[in-house]
Amino acid sequence: MITREDHHATVLFSFAAPAGRKRLREGEPVVEVAAETGISPATLFRWKAQALVDAGVRDGVPSVQADELAAAQLRIARLEAELALTRDACELFDAQVVTGPKGKPRSSKG
Repeated sequence: MITREDHHATVLFSFAAPAGRKRLREGEPVVEVAAETGISPATLFRWKAQALVDAGVRDGVPSVQADELAAAQLRIARLEAELALTRDACELFDAQVVTGPKGKPRSSKG
């Protein structure tokens, strides 16, 4: 569940992030940008490092590929959870005894 504080931080971040990134690209010192935007210096250093990767100056995974990878990992996790639930449901139905229309028990396997 998202708390009010989490939502507030997300809204603040969505407005401050583009401005902070732009100022870093323009060469402003991280300490000044951090003080004026309220974004932590660690976050700004991470953005700066990622910008260098995206520009091809530094080795690493470009942002576009990282976003696609994160989305794929999330989808895999959801599919694995769904598969686990399906397997659990199948086990329950395999062990279930079905009562026929005349009240006689019969196997659920038919």
